[in-house]
Amino acid sequence: MSPTPKQFNATGPCVPEDHYHLPPLTRLPKILSLVKDGQSFVIHAPHQSGKTTIIQAARRQINAEGEYYALICYFYSLPMVTDLDEAMSHMIGLLYGALSDYDFFGLNPANIDRFLKENSQDPNFKAAPIKNFLNFLAASLDKDLVIFFVEPACLTIPIFISFLSQLSSGFWARARSNYPFPRSIGLVDMRDIINCQFDIRPQDRTWGQENPFDFLTAALRPANFTLEEVRSLYAQHTAGAGQIFLDEAVEKAYHWTDGQPWLVNALAYEAVNEILGRDYGPPITAKIINEAVNNLLNRRDVHLDFCRFLLGKPKAQTIIRPMLDLKPSPNPPSEGPNNQSLSHKFKRAYHFCLDMGLIKGDIRSYQPANHLYARLIS
Repeated sequence: MSPTPKQFNATGPCVPEDHYHLPPLTRLPKILSLVKDGQSFVIHAPHQSGKTTIIQAARRQINAEGEYYALICYFYSLPMVTDLDEAMSHMIGLLYGALSDYDFFGLNPANIDRFLKENSQDPNFKAAPIKNFLNFLAASLDKDLVIFFVEPACLTIPIFISFLSQLSSGFWARARSNYPFPRSIGLVDMRDIINCQFDIRPQDRTWGQENPFDFLTAALRPANFTLEEVRSLYAQHTAGAGQIFLDEAVEKAYHWTDGQPWLVNALAYEAVNEILGRDYGPPITAKIINEAVNNLLNRRDVHLDFCRFLLGKPKAQTIIRPMLDLKPSPNPPSEGPNNQSLSHKFKRAYHFCLDMGLIKGDIRSYQPANHLYARLIS
């Protein structure tokens, strides 16, 4: 009996043993050099663009190389927490859980429990609990620590600012005085967190010397797949199952998706598994890809349903409403004595839609991110 072929992944992060995939770190090779240089950074990309797959690959490689410890801490459970003290306690619990996933990197969990019990009510600890807990971990480990925090922008604004301020304070203390603190911190989100500072503070104000974003030195966004990368991904199925994607099908898939990773995989999964029912004999044609597009649009799959949700937001409507097809955007609203500068509201709306992956292009000449999303908009 022949082995079961791998599958195209249209759900969560790629599992190399189960899914066709491209080498994740080729999309963001700069991560490893930033970690080596002791820098902190943002990784941002739209929903289901491969962020988690990339940081999981980075975590595996960093730990395998053995120079540093790397862990991932997910904030998915925090959006509903509005009390600052409760949120900080919850974050420490999430960090504790993340450490347990890696067997505490050789630390004795009883020592961690003792530290938290002895310090949880100390006013100095409670003033900056994340900074103080990370200081304890960094001082206790025998290697430098690298942490990826996933979806910190889901926090309410006061909690988000407190969290960033503690990271910034610890990061700069480490740089100036060898204060024990993680070597490198990656903030992973759909939004470019560095740009979030312009949404939070009033337009006519400055953060001054207390800017909680100033420890972040780079914002990295993985690019969509190129046509050749789509061809390479689909060729893995041909090698594994013997089923051919005709050139016309590859080109049609790229035409509809512009290389958006979820769409590329979802079209292939729909074609192979649903339309052809895992009959690996017939080749995949452009006609089958077009049928897959219509099927995705007619269903409420999570990815496209989320896009529909985003399109209904007022900020998105500011940008999207004038666009009925792939024509360039209309002239954006301006402000100022000579009407030369774009309005602050319009800039925020544009960056929101760009971060969410709904559009592409310059602020004065943007369009839907791909032909499939254009169908959603119309």
